[in-house]
Amino acid sequence: MNNYSDSEYEIFSRLFILKDFSEENIKKLSNVKIGVVGIGGIGCPLCQYLVSSGIKNLLLVDGDSVAKSNLNRQTLYGLDNIGEKKVLVAKEKLKMINSNCNIENIDTNINRNNISKLKDCSIIVDATDDWETSKLLNEYCIKNRINFLYSSVISHDLQIILFDNSNNSEHLCLNCIFPNKEDVDLPRCETVGISGISAGFAGLIAAQKIINFSLNLSNDRNILTISDTKKLNIENIVVKSKHECDLNSV
Repeated sequence: MNNYSDSEYEIFSRLFILKDFSEENIKKLSNVKIGVVGIGGIGCPLCQYLVSSGIKNLLLVDGDSVAKSNLNRQTLYGLDNIGEKKVLVAKEKLKMINSNCNIENIDTNINRNNISKLKDCSIIVDATDDWETSKLLNEYCIKNRINFLYSSVISHDLQIILFDNSNNSEHLCLNCIFPNKEDVDLPRCETVGISGISAGFAGLIAAQKIINFSLNLSNDRNILTISDTKKLNIENIVVKSKHECDLNSV
């Protein structure tokens, strides 16, 4: 069991005053392990606020290096990091928040050959902006009963949902909502653009959903959160599967 040091209790002193952070919940936090696939516009603020909220165990997955076009939204990187590996820079920056957090890296994009390295995660987060990877992670999480958070931002619009895969009798997954068997021509950041503020907002919402779920603070299971950040609106939609899903018996 991971415990918090005196230094960590000082770092999180204002947070742990909240009644939501009982001694029992603080112990839960110290043992949660979050796998974040894609350390970009959503993944950066997500990781920052997870570590700032007392999460001690992270697995960062990304094979990319920092590019100048990343800097408007990928908040862990600066001009001095151009050309460096994202996961290495991210780990260094996150350790500056809490030097005692445990951060593992996978310095390559996830695929069927290495996805088993995520097997010990409590929740796997898809922050990749890659539909093929999203489908792969969704299927892997169902097979291994790992909770899965899907996140996406395009332009000013975001959508986030956390799937509870611990109860197979109530199946709902990404394939239920988007059942296309073939890849579709989805809009991407490099073609339609993305607001850095919207990516940051998505990261914050995803972080809160993870904390809520891990500590049972509110029911965020199978609720699709959507927002047009330019209009400052946010909606939570309860999603239910109304058709036979190909992955229901996986």
